[in-house]
Amino acid sequence: MWRAALVGLLGLSPAASDPLVPVPEGCTVPTAPHVVFVGEIVDRDYRTVRFEIDRVRSGDPDPFAFDGDLIDIRYGLDAQYLDDGETYLVSAVVHPDLGLLTSRVSDPIEHFGGDEVIGVSETDVDCPEIDDPMRTLHVDGTSVETSLLQPFFDARVRILGAVLLPMAIAFGAIFALATFRLSLSGLFNAVRPSRR
Repeated sequence: MWRAALVGLLGLSPAASDPLVPVPEGCTVPTAPHVVFVGEIVDRDYRTVRFEIDRVRSGDPDPFAFDGDLIDIRYGLDAQYLDDGETYLVSAVVHPDLGLLTSRVSDPIEHFGGDEVIGVSETDVDCPEIDDPMRTLHVDGTSVETSLLQPFFDARVRILGAVLLPMAIAFGAIFALATFRLSLSGLFNAVRPSRR
């Protein structure tokens, strides 16, 4: 704190290594991203997405980049929310156990109760709320949609078609069978000799 006051009095600009948001002692400091880039999805499997890097915003993609501008990011289950061929703003950190670049799309799940549970990371320090640096966003900075019901809303026409088309076929078949039966009974009555 005294360093910031001294910098302000002398009119100097703060050092580049100083954090933008001062984090008090006892608070968790988020891990700085290894690389931040804008890239297009070119390939995937069920948990890893391969990007072609358009431009690097921060950090260095080495040693994870290969073939010049391709890079793999591990998402786990969040990979399902990213669309092939789309361009995203990716912030990735090195996973301490796997040694791979990882990122996420959805918000991290907090422990049940959090600080309200007695003895679980209980502290009297007021920690600032810092956005998670390990996120993948749209290029304009908006969050990627992670709703479980969103694919249903996006496919309303196909869902209605899947429900209404079988019903229309069933009613059409019933109408055709009923018409055929009435035609046969009418023909039978016309051909049958009348008793007088």
